[in-house]
Amino acid sequence: MDGIIFQVVIFLILFCLGFGFGRYNEQKHLKQLDEQEARLAYIKLDSQRFKTSENHGQMISSNVVISHDYFKFVLAQIQNFFGGRLRSYESIVERARREAIVRLKLEAEKMGATEILGLRLSTTDLGLQGGMVEVFAYGTAIQKRD
Repeated sequence: MDGIIFQVVIFLILFCLGFGFGRYNEQKHLKQLDEQEARLAYIKLDSQRFKTSENHGQMISSNVVISHDYFKFVLAQIQNFFGGRLRSYESIVERARREAIVRLKLEAEKMGATEILGLRLSTTDLGLQGGMVEVFAYGTAIQKRD
């Protein structure tokens, strides 16, 4: 009996540590996204598919795959049992979307573009053992000619 209690206590301690580290890493990633988004704010996004322009454009793309940690998976399974929104998965999709757009803007920045037209996002649930999400972003980077 004492051995079972000891194993449960060890499991709970490790679970809490893992959850804490996962939360820390997520917050760190969100802070990095905030900083990159602020720095790249000068690159405008437009979802219009066709727009007349005398400026030179080039197709650019980016993608990102983000997985949740095991601890979010456990919490999501509990939430799924009772129904309702799976906020832990929503945060993963949101982070992936933001990261894909930041990477797209970085590609535009490399070529001196100041605008991305026809922005499109595609999301795929890779579903490998609990959940990975891929976000693919693409658009046309416009270089302003003076």
